[in-house]
Amino acid sequence: MRDRSDFAADVARYDAWYQTPWGAWADEREHELLLRLARPRAGERALDVGAGSGRLLSRLLVMGLDAWGVEPARDMRDMAQWRLREAGHDPARIIGARGEALPFADGSFDLLTAVTVLEFVQHPREVLWEMARVCRGRVFVGALNCGSAYGEQIARGEMGDTLARARLFGVDELLALVREHVRPRAVTWRTALLGPRTDDPAQLAAQRRLEAEPGADRRRRGAYIAVLAEVSG
Repeated sequence: MRDRSDFAADVARYDAWYQTPWGAWADEREHELLLRLARPRAGERALDVGAGSGRLLSRLLVMGLDAWGVEPARDMRDMAQWRLREAGHDPARIIGARGEALPFADGSFDLLTAVTVLEFVQHPREVLWEMARVCRGRVFVGALNCGSAYGEQIARGEMGDTLARARLFGVDELLALVREHVRPRAVTWRTALLGPRTDDPAQLAAQRRLEAEPGADRRRRGAYIAVLAEVSG
């Protein structure tokens, strides 16, 4: 049986990317878009689809949401349960299930999130159908952009084997998928991370200045696409 130190080491390895200069910047920008577009509020019921190691789920719980997660991969689910337990949350809040078959009744959640999930599933439309089915409010999707400098680095195999296997989307393609399969009454999108992945301080500072320009988050070359679909008013 695995002990506490095993899970701590696994989570530390998984989270190591977020400790790099560009990883920390990416995490900051992606979380800003989630807060701005999805507007999570304390007391809402939320579901994180493809919760991975539980980083976003833990954040939502800290914000006071009645948040749950689904994750099909046992190793990731184990890490998420450890993370929740260490933070004083119920580890049973993450459930072994796939996004294509969510074990919840229609209209169960105010907010659904799926961040860098559609790139790794065989049938993204089925995940979106299920998210729409269990939603009574808002669906938030975050995805990597094939039309970005970072997407080009991924396509060249520079970002590792896992990302090289991902099926990335462009802005228009992702919007079309959401509109067709979620069928929202309104859609809002933004992007972030306009430059390539870099840990060079000067290049990172230049990227920060670029993203501070007015309208930067509407440029279609951002590495991260955030889409908010309003299912009900």
